[in-house]
Amino acid sequence: EEGVKYAENLNKNQAFLQQLKAEVDTFCRHNAQVLDSSVRDKAVKPKVTLSSVKQAEGNHPAVLMCSAYEFYPEKIKVSWLRDGKVMTSEVTSTMEMADGN
Repeated sequence: EEGVKYAENLNKNQAFLQQLKAEVDTFCRHNAQVLDSSVRDKAVKPKVTLSSVKQAEGNHPAVLMCSAYEFYPEKIKVSWLRDGKVMTSEVTSTMEMADGN
């Protein structure tokens, strides 16, 4: 409740709001543009492991599993190839799993 009172009082203070808006234009936007490329333009190639995993059930004795780790940015594309062609059947995929990082 106390925080709501502070917010209401600050939102009514037009001089304070104008000062904050000016700081956004002169400080925040400038620094964001300068610092943005130092983060956004970086890329880290994924570490990839390929392993054979025995299934608990099913008609295949084992399946191949490909895992990708420690990559940035978060979007990557992983494809299975057979004889140089992308496989679309007999392939199961999962979404990115959080690693807490």
